Amino acid sequence: MDSIELIESLLAKPYVYTCGESLIALRSFLNGYSFCRIEHKVQEEAAERYSLLPASWLLFPEYVRCSLTYDEPDADWFDILMTYFGDKEGYRMFVSYFDSFRRLEMTSFRRASLSSEQQEHFTKSGVFKNIPISFCIAEMNRGSCYMSACEFENEVWQTRHIFRTEEEAAANAVQLFGSEPVWFGVTGVEGHNFRKPVRMALY
Repeated sequence: MDSIELIESLLAKPYVYTCGESLIALRSFLNGYSFCRIEHKVQEEAAERYSLLPASWLLFPEYVRCSLTYDEPDADWFDILMTYFGDKEGYRMFVSYFDSFRRLEMTSFRRASLSSEQQEHFTKSGVFKNIPISFCIAEMNRGSCYMSACEFENEVWQTRHIFRTEEEAAANAVQLFGSEPVWFGVTGVEGHNFRKPVRMALY
């Protein structure tokens, strides 16, 4: 059972697992589950992905931070919701954000092939050995937020960040590649599948 499936089970029967609507109890249960998995060396198995959606659980803190314009970079979803709403109301808001997070849909998509200069800028730090081929930005739910990904020869790295605006996502591309890519836009899409597996980015 992955994190998304576990949370769906918890939310379906809150009085069984967390004795009611408590954000603290929910977080404690998830931490306990993660600890047991580590103790027994059980790795979370997720199905191979070929799209940016459905969104990975790793992006949920980013989604909450983006929705509430919370700028503390080290805060996770629990810290943010407790700061804004407290325990009981924070639980209800968690349910609301989790539901909308699971319902994210792509409404437009734009892609850019990268020049040799941009490829060199990406790899010159020595941290990345793979040479990027293209970069894409995807709009979710008609501008509610944006995701991005970098395509390589054998896989796609999904950026571990959700952007509030398209301008922020484009600025991240400039930071990665040293200059603004030349975009090719596709609008009115309901999804986009790559022909290679999608991983969460390490950068």
